[in-house]
Amino acid sequence: MSVKKAQKYTKNIITEDLMPPRPAHYVKMIDDQVKAGKTLDRTMMMGIQDNIVKGAFFTGCEWLWQLTGNGPVQIEVEHAHDFDEIIGFIGSKRNNPRDLGGEIEVWMDGEPYSITKSSYIFIPKGLKHCPIIIKRIDTPIFMYETANSQSYVFKE
Repeated sequence: MSVKKAQKYTKNIITEDLMPPRPAHYVKMIDDQVKAGKTLDRTMMMGIQDNIVKGAFFTGCEWLWQLTGNGPVQIEVEHAHDFDEIIGFIGSKRNNPRDLGGEIEVWMDGEPYSITKSSYIFIPKGLKHCPIIIKRIDTPIFMYETANSQSYVFKE
């Protein structure tokens, strides 16, 4: 019986979430909303960046399944980056995937934008953006983030 040789790039394939934990202020924001009855059923799928696979740039994704509480849920706080970022919201309606199947409010430079169609949002380096507020989910929404940086670092 021969022993199978380890494949060279196995380490480059990520199948679980290895991203570092969220900052304490983010966890507190979510906990405060839960106490107020504002909850969201979501699955953090996975992320990748340089400290997970050497040389990788940041990208991450999650499923937003449904609002389960009594109101909108904020999933991010206002911040900026020293790099460009793209945030995507993709609907899951098979016969109309451009329909987001919900409503998400995204703030950029202090202005709210209502998203109701599958979208990519370009956030230039230095632009204050967020919060992101999930207002309505009719069908699951896939959320995607990527940046031209090897790690996800933000400043408030």
